Amino acid sequence: MADQGKSGGVREYRKGNWTVHETSVLIAAKRMDEERRMKRSGDGDGRSRPAELRWKWVEDYCWRHGCLRSQNQCNDKWDNLMRDYKKVREYERRLAERGVGEEGSYWKLEKHERKERNLPSNMLPEIYDAVVEVVEKRGVPRVSGGSVAPNIGLVMEMPSSSVQPSMPPLLQYHTSNPTPPLPLPPQPLPHSQPLPSVDSDTSEHSNSSAKRRRRGEGTSSSGNTSYEVGSAISKSASIIAEAIQACEEKEEKRHRDLLNLQERRLKVEESKTEINREGINGLVDAINKLASSILALVSDKNSSAPKQPTIVNKNNT
Repeated sequence: MADQGKSGGVREYRKGNWTVHETSVLIAAKRMDEERRMKRSGDGDGRSRPAELRWKWVEDYCWRHGCLRSQNQCNDKWDNLMRDYKKVREYERRLAERGVGEEGSYWKLEKHERKERNLPSNMLPEIYDAVVEVVEKRGVPRVSGGSVAPNIGLVMEMPSSSVQPSMPPLLQYHTSNPTPPLPLPPQPLPHSQPLPSVDSDTSEHSNSSAKRRRRGEGTSSSGNTSYEVGSAISKSASIIAEAIQACEEKEEKRHRDLLNLQERRLKVEESKTEINREGINGLVDAINKLASSILALVSDKNSSAPKQPTIVNKNNT
């Protein structure tokens, strides 16, 4: 595969497996490309460059740093890196939820154990950390100037019980970016209002309506607000999880289609090679038979030709 470079020369792209250096250069190029894109969006320029031009820029960056790969190769390699990164991240998240610890961590597994768990077998820690850095930079919102949303302070002062502790950190991170600020009730949160003691009421086993009303007055508004915020976060987390799962399924389907296409191409090439081989063998056999027939005909003609009599000179005798 060859292409015209910026200097007018022909680029000869390298094929085969990617080295660690080439992978590191590609990740660095993607990180710089994301920084350039975020800078343009932060400066107020809403126009984004097409994906083809962005990958062309990535190819030029890789060539300047010794990675002789095309933009299509870079795109496919980045898709593979993201697929492996998501598998490792999801596996580590499930381990953290079960509280297994570092014993069953991906980085402690052998190569055959990773294959048995349907995990990438050759993901390196430095490559994984570099991809994490790029993905985290992609999701951090850019705040211009000193303008901060006025509801941030109120949200941070809410009690920690309103946040679901079982939600993984990854989903909390994603929910904070695309979810719009939730509307808060007009009245201030009753932080200064003293809440009744739960122990005293439960110790007396009081069922009077006055005490039930007194307990409900202090906790109804904050409880409703906490419930609304928690339900909104849960819905946002489920929507984001479904979107991520759908995106991963599409990527896996695309790679399966590519593999199937490559297999079909290999089968076609093998069939063509077999047909050519059979044709050449048939031609060789025909030539051998023709040569044998010619030799047999010549030998028969020589054997059937009459012998001329020998003339004896009597004078010599």
